[in-house]
Amino acid sequence: MRNRTGRSIVYVLLLLFVGFSIFPFYWMSVISTRTAGEISAIPPKVFYGSRLAENFDKIFNNENVDFLRTMGNTAIIAVSITVSMLLLSSLAGFAFARLNFTGKGFMLLFVLGTLMIPAQLGIIPQYLIITKLQWLNDYRAVIVPGMVSAFGVFFMRQYIEASVPNELVEAGRIDGCRNLQLYALIAVPAIAPAYATLGILTFMGAWNDYLWPSIVMKSNEMLTVQVALLRLDTSSYFQDKSLVMAASVMATLPLFLIFLFFNRQFIAGVTDGAVKG
Repeated sequence: MRNRTGRSIVYVLLLLFVGFSIFPFYWMSVISTRTAGEISAIPPKVFYGSRLAENFDKIFNNENVDFLRTMGNTAIIAVSITVSMLLLSSLAGFAFARLNFTGKGFMLLFVLGTLMIPAQLGIIPQYLIITKLQWLNDYRAVIVPGMVSAFGVFFMRQYIEASVPNELVEAGRIDGCRNLQLYALIAVPAIAPAYATLGILTFMGAWNDYLWPSIVMKSNEMLTVQVALLRLDTSSYFQDKSLVMAASVMATLPLFLIFLFFNRQFIAGVTDGAVKG
C-alpha cells in the first residue's frame, strides 16, 4: 500500500514538472495566434486565436528583416559548428583517453582550466582578432571561435574512457592499425550516443546564441535568428509581442525536430554509465 502511495506521489510530481516545463511553449504558441491588444486583455486569452497566418505574413514580408534568410544563416552557422565540434572534440578526446604522448596530463589540466574562465572575458580580444582578420559580417566570425570547446573535449574523453576498452585499442595496434584507423574503426562506432548528446547540445547553443553574433554580424543580410527577433517589429511606439512570439515558434521548431529524431541517442548518451553491474 505504501509503495503504491509513494509511486502515485512521484507520478503526480512528475506530471507537475512536465506541465511547468511545457507551459512556456504552450503560452508562446497561444500568443503567436493573437493580436497585440488581445495579449494584454484581462482576463488573459488562454486558448488559441485566429491570427497565426496574419502574423506569419507580417514576418515573411517584414521590411526590417528577411526572416527566412536569418533562419538560413543560423542553420549554416549551427550545422558548421556542430560538425566541427563533434570531429575535433572526439579526436582530442580519443587522444587524451587512449594515446600516450609527452605532456598529456598537463595539456588535459590546461584544457580543463579554461572551463573556469568566463567566456565574456574573451569577447574584446576575440573581437580585435576578428577585426584584424577582416571577418566582420562573415560566417567565419561566428563559426571559427565555436569549432571546439573544452567541455566537448572533456566530455568525449570521459565517454571514450568508459566505452572503448584499452585492450581493444591494443589489439588494433597489433593488427597494424594507425591512430586515425583506431579512432575511425574502434572509437567512432562505440561513441555514437556521445555524438548525439554533444551534437544536440552544441546545435542548441549555436542556434540560440545571441551575444557574439550580435557583435560581429551587423548587416541585415548576415543576421542570425536571435538577433533578428529584436528587429522584427516595425512600430516605433511599442513592440508587437504576438509578432515576436510567432517568429519564436518558427525559430524553436528546428530544435524540437532535431531532438525528436535523436532523442534516443541523446538519452543513451546522458544516462550511459549511470547504471552498472
